Amino acid sequence: MQKLFSIILILSIHFVGINQKVSFMDKMMAKKLIGEGKELFYAGSASAAMLTFKRAKLKNPLSGKACYHLAVSEFYLRNYYDAYQDAIAAERMMVKKKDGEYYYYLGRIYQTLKKVDSAKIYYAISREKLGPRISKDYELDILIDQCEFVKNESKKGIVYICEPFSRAVNTKYDEYGAILIYNKKRLLFTARQPETTGSNINYDDQKFFEDIYSAHWDEQKKDWKVDIESMEEYNTEGFDAISFVSRNGKYGLITINTSASVEKSTASSEIYEFEADDEDSSWYIDPLKSESINTSYFEGSATISDTSFDEDETATQTMVFVSDRKSDKSLTDLYTAQRIDDKWGEARALVSVNTLGRETTPFITGDGKFLFFSSDALPGMGGYDVYYSEWVNNKWSTPSNLGAAINTVHDDTHFQYFPEYNMATVSSVSDFNGYFSYDIFKIDLSNSGFPFLKK
Repeated sequence: MQKLFSIILILSIHFVGINQKVSFMDKMMAKKLIGEGKELFYAGSASAAMLTFKRAKLKNPLSGKACYHLAVSEFYLRNYYDAYQDAIAAERMMVKKKDGEYYYYLGRIYQTLKKVDSAKIYYAISREKLGPRISKDYELDILIDQCEFVKNESKKGIVYICEPFSRAVNTKYDEYGAILIYNKKRLLFTARQPETTGSNINYDDQKFFEDIYSAHWDEQKKDWKVDIESMEEYNTEGFDAISFVSRNGKYGLITINTSASVEKSTASSEIYEFEADDEDSSWYIDPLKSESINTSYFEGSATISDTSFDEDETATQTMVFVSDRKSDKSLTDLYTAQRIDDKWGEARALVSVNTLGRETTPFITGDGKFLFFSSDALPGMGGYDVYYSEWVNNKWSTPSNLGAAINTVHDDTHFQYFPEYNMATVSSVSDFNGYFSYDIFKIDLSNSGFPFLKK
């Protein structure tokens, strides 16, 4: 089917070239629009840039540059099939010599559609054209290794074991960070849906702000029922995301960022904790009181172990969270801090885990023995992959990739392990009728052989 589509597309381009003439004024207008689109794109507004490039393509359907830049903006907005179509069109119409950046983006588009052999070829061309120094900035060696990783996982015959939650929960919008409590009868997650409190839209990606959502299992319908009203009093007009809830539902950790809203109760993203009332289960939410944890930088996605007691009855908990306080060197990193007898210690970077790329969405098991997280700079399949480390000899072990049973060529994040249910949840960018968005998945670990299950 894909080959047939490509042939039709090539023929259509050929006939356009024969039958259509573009006026000088339309060519000039298209050139102007491409310039405006590039300014918008590099300013961080991919959505506005895409619309501008589409206007340029309408003005001059024979412009390979319009198709190329449109493909790049579509790629960033996860319109992968459209990006692929416009990339092919650009390749046919661009007469002048193509630069290394062109082949880089062509490789990225092919990789997201699991065409890793083609992606690897384009990455190699890009690396040759860009040279060693710029290739390093584009992480081309990492991308080529990712293509090899995917091929090797495929040779092993590994089966993907993640099953999406029903469409009662997963929509065409982004849903992620699934947490199960109350014997799997209640589901908490984060989403960017139209019902968001305040109806605010993020300027950069033109998506709604985050809100926390709750769903309960309907035994009669054998499906989830989302209860939008139950979280209304807890969501702000900014970004709200839930990252941890104790198994009894009494305690949890939330990330709140109201700096982009009218409310402005936070300077940036900050970690909040809540305790549930014993009588009516309502949440009492307060900012986590530690200047070492909540700073003026981004902090969020916090997870915490159960309380452990030593021989002196000292109560200790270990928290792991994400921060960009060293973003000039390593983008986002994982940090850890201990709460000893209700007093927070100093937050420290997890040196054995962090890379120069992005680490995010950690989850620590209740006993503190295993740490799961996502990274885009360790050996993997593409985008963010899920990894785990084990606490051995008072340090975290070298991270291990969970492989193709869990990871894809897209972003895979928000892994949470529920040993009492012998299952896990994960979030992944997936295809729903040609539209790619984050969905939440459940993972039955009953027949899997992950090493952390045997400990």
